[in-house]
Amino acid sequence: MSETPKKKSAAALLTEIARDRYEFGVSETGHCYALPLFGPRVMVMLTGKGGSLRAELAAAYLDEHGSPPPQQALQDAMQALQGLALRATARALALRVADYDDQLWLDLGDDTGQLVRIGANGWEIVDEAPVLHRRTALTAPLARPVAQGDLSRLWSLLNVAPADRAVLTAFMVASLMPDIPHPILLLTGEQGSGKSTAAKIIASIVDASTVPLRKPPRDLDSWTTAAFGSHVVAVDNLSVLPDWLSDALCRAATGDGDVKRSLFTDGDLFVFQFKRVVILNGIDVGSVRDDLADRLVTVDLHRIEETDRARDDDLTQRWQDALPDILGGLLDLTTRVLEVLPTIRLERAPRMADFAHVLAAVDLIQGSDGLGRYRDQAGALASDAVASTPVLAALTGAVTSPWRGASAELLELLEATLGDTRPPKGWPSGARALTSELKRRAPSLRKVGWSVELTDEKTKRGQVWEISPPTPKGDETGDETVTRSAAADSVTLSSPLSSPPVDLEPGGSPPKGDEVTRKPPNLSVFNLEEIEGSRGTTREEAFSSSLRHPECPRHGWALAPDRCMTCEELTKERTA
Repeated sequence: MSETPKKKSAAALLTEIARDRYEFGVSETGHCYALPLFGPRVMVMLTGKGGSLRAELAAAYLDEHGSPPPQQALQDAMQALQGLALRATARALALRVADYDDQLWLDLGDDTGQLVRIGANGWEIVDEAPVLHRRTALTAPLARPVAQGDLSRLWSLLNVAPADRAVLTAFMVASLMPDIPHPILLLTGEQGSGKSTAAKIIASIVDASTVPLRKPPRDLDSWTTAAFGSHVVAVDNLSVLPDWLSDALCRAATGDGDVKRSLFTDGDLFVFQFKRVVILNGIDVGSVRDDLADRLVTVDLHRIEETDRARDDDLTQRWQDALPDILGGLLDLTTRVLEVLPTIRLERAPRMADFAHVLAAVDLIQGSDGLGRYRDQAGALASDAVASTPVLAALTGAVTSPWRGASAELLELLEATLGDTRPPKGWPSGARALTSELKRRAPSLRKVGWSVELTDEKTKRGQVWEISPPTPKGDETGDETVTRSAAADSVTLSSPLSSPPVDLEPGGSPPKGDEVTRKPPNLSVFNLEEIEGSRGTTREEAFSSSLRHPECPRHGWALAPDRCMTCEELTKERTA
């Protein structure tokens, strides 16, 4: 007589359901996940609220057996599945965007599991990618980008000063590059200029969220949790910037990590690693510390007149209608940036050097001067920081010629400027405190032209400083250059928005190579084929003539600086 087959436990049945539907793996930070074997490849985390595998298994068990699984069985099954996941080779998990094999991969965040592959040759929507993306409760679907999009529609929604548009454009392009340090976008403007709305719109273009704006974090734990859940973190109405948050923002821009206990009742650790795109509004730029100021890029918003204000639902509808066009246009531009970026060379690179190269590439393509604007903004931030710091303000008034001496002597000089008044808040209590303040603030002083050096010489009154005020240097406009490397000789700028690419051959060479200066015409790029065909000249003659008087090959208009004011045609490559 045959034995009756042993009935499988609920935990075994749950495990079978899971293994029939998913493959299991683990991230480099130790987080276990499940990836569907069939259908959209949308990753599911083994733990966590909302969208976790535990909830899906419970629902599947209910469908097959007509009753919910016992809690202990569900717990046992999840423990076994976690063990399977931990056997796998650890893989990197991206949040919204990934960089792999010279391609960028943007997760659309919807139920299809589709992504956008972005490369120097163009972009396309694909079903699968060689990288894995995780999602959180904050991940919302992006607008589906359209081919030949129109990024300029963004300016009908945001009242951004024209001089700042290239800077903001480069910020959005850089936000699609997850592995580079990202500048922190600071939206400035008076009350009623739409800073919160602007932050929401900008964040939603590349990282739509169920909570697009976050309130200022109360402590480091709340900041870390918020930053871990989104690629773009927009903090609204930040009126106070404590030192711990300033440091946390700096780390998030260049890459941050943290370790905390998973539960207060056990010793398991939960590892955070992230590099984020951060948007701020509402802070007083004069109160920003130098290390944060070095990472800021500011965009000014014009005041919105009462006659121009729109209802929220009308603005939201316009915004939603424009998003596919805007994202498509941003992707078009990003492909062109990826094409020319390897050829960009900067004579002087700021602290956020990767972003500066992206900005220079945008300038090259669009004929703008965003890099010059970015440098001017850095100088303005430094000037505000100096003016808002009492001891630095006193120093700039007291030191009118080159000065040399110890910190104690400098403090005596500065205290003499106070007279009988009480030292203001933040005034250094002694020579050591003054030394610390000068070390911290020296970058700001240098940006506004001061020479501040701490020598190796020591006296009884402390280490010796050498400080000199700015000296007039006249107009230096045009000193800065952006040079394209020799590899750019064969580069073509192609886009669905432009005419077919033209392969260029080396022609005549300017004295300093293919160079872009801040003197107009700026960032000039020429399509020699079109110029030659329209003028009946040789390539060499066309190139030489174009250097003297650049014109649109179609209409003959002088380029401003390299874009026809009639057809907005961006000419192609100038040979080096």
